[in-house]
Amino acid sequence: MRRVMALVAIVIVAGCGQAERPYTPNQVSPPSTAASSGPSTSTSGPETDTTTGRHRLVIEWPQDRDPLLNLVTDFYRASRKALASGNDRYLQDLDLELSGVREAYDWVHKLTEEDLTVKGTTRLYNLRVAEKVGKGVQVNACVDETKVRVISARTGKAVASQPDWVRRPYLQAVLAHRGDDGVWRIRAFLYDQKGCTG
Repeated sequence: MRRVMALVAIVIVAGCGQAERPYTPNQVSPPSTAASSGPSTSTSGPETDTTTGRHRLVIEWPQDRDPLLNLVTDFYRASRKALASGNDRYLQDLDLELSGVREAYDWVHKLTEEDLTVKGTTRLYNLRVAEKVGKGVQVNACVDETKVRVISARTGKAVASQPDWVRRPYLQAVLAHRGDDGVWRIRAFLYDQKGCTG
């Protein structure tokens, strides 16, 4: 399954022809250096970030931290800040191609339009560059949201029917493409309920 996902990533990310022009709603973002292709850093271990008063994010960085891992961690952090605050402005700082913009914004809007947000602690672990071919890359992370609950933004109470993604850890991958300007931009997202355990 992992090999199939990697092959799908190569086909989608590497693609043929010109890459889509980057699109950022309401503003033009400067090129990001967060996910450069420079040397990896040695900083490892857990990093805790309070995305909002209700949600905490713990990232377990690997020993040799590749800057490309920021593609998945920055997306996760921004999407949960947007969801927890009910404001998608946090997504504007991400480097996304048009297809990635649609996916990221649609997911956040679907929940916020139903007056839903999240509360609890998320753990990102087993971060890795799964495949890198030419100007395409797939970055994987295991996401553990079993200590997160989807709640009503108005009442603060957990909704009766919790979604599958808070029941067990799952694999999240971002597929990105490096533009001629050297910036890696997210083109698509993949999710798989298999491939990660607590």
